[in-house]
Amino acid sequence: KRSPGPLLKVDPALIVHKRLPWQVRKNQLRQRFWDDEEVKKTSSKTPAIVVEVSQTARRKRRDPQLWNNLLDQALAAHAELAPQDMASILWSMADARFHHKALVEEFIRSLSFRAGVKSLVTAMLALDRLGLPADSLRAPFLQHLSGQCNELSFGDLRRVLMALARCTSSVQSEQLREICDAIHEKAEECDPRDLVAVPQHLGRLRFLHPQLMARSTDAISRLISSRLSVAPLDVLRALDGLLMLASLVEGETRDQLKHLATKCKLLSSRMLQEGSTPDLWSIGSQLLGSEIVNTEVWTLWLAEASDRRLQQHPEESRSQRISRIRRQMMKQWNFSRSLP
Repeated sequence: KRSPGPLLKVDPALIVHKRLPWQVRKNQLRQRFWDDEEVKKTSSKTPAIVVEVSQTARRKRRDPQLWNNLLDQALAAHAELAPQDMASILWSMADARFHHKALVEEFIRSLSFRAGVKSLVTAMLALDRLGLPADSLRAPFLQHLSGQCNELSFGDLRRVLMALARCTSSVQSEQLREICDAIHEKAEECDPRDLVAVPQHLGRLRFLHPQLMARSTDAISRLISSRLSVAPLDVLRALDGLLMLASLVEGETRDQLKHLATKCKLLSSRMLQEGSTPDLWSIGSQLLGSEIVNTEVWTLWLAEASDRRLQQHPEESRSQRISRIRRQMMKQWNFSRSLP
């Protein structure tokens, strides 16, 4: 009598699969194919040209010929680039302060049709840093944004608010309210440092959202009284925002904002005094890049720069010190306009 062979365990999924009608099995196979395609798309590597451009910007290489060659390659391959790749290249260009006109025009045209909110935010901020208008991206950006705020993360929403504050002249109050409501809701347990720039964004937009204003000013107050480390630029941006908001309100709210601004001013002054001279000039460059024009903010920085100059060159008069500081600003920042 022949002995039975080893019993093989049958996958139950196969049995169920065989019982299903062909149309159902065909749909399952089609869905699996689509899923595999999605995995391939999400796991695909960043194009080499995007990586190379990013690394060149990170290494702070400023050779115009090198940048022209790289961006010519990126332009030639733009049809193969995803929207996030184009936005990344624009951001690297902004880091290097290099403008390739043909690439910018082609990327803006492509992004206006293909990009989602995240890529559009990055592209708009990059164009703003390059000093270029982002008007052609504004309409698709606002269109994509409508009704999508709840699906974005807290970090994405902050970048959206910053992009609106820096890159658009006017936004419908309904959209701003939707964004601010979402930020307020998702900021319940966030790090207070993540809210220090919110008053600045609201002030630039001239939009008063009482709940978000209260939450952000409370975060600034807790940050000042706590021992959390914070960058001097963030405190100065908070001061700039509080002063802008104070000019838009009256009564007790105005007094509270002014009082908190005074605390920010004292903290900023102390932090500027504690930093090194290279740090002081780096902070000044960041103030310029943040487009802060408030007289009170710049007075803090100039007072500290003047004091340092006085310690190093006590024989100079006040007018000589100011003249030397302005000269150094023009040389170091390539900045020729007079400060407020």
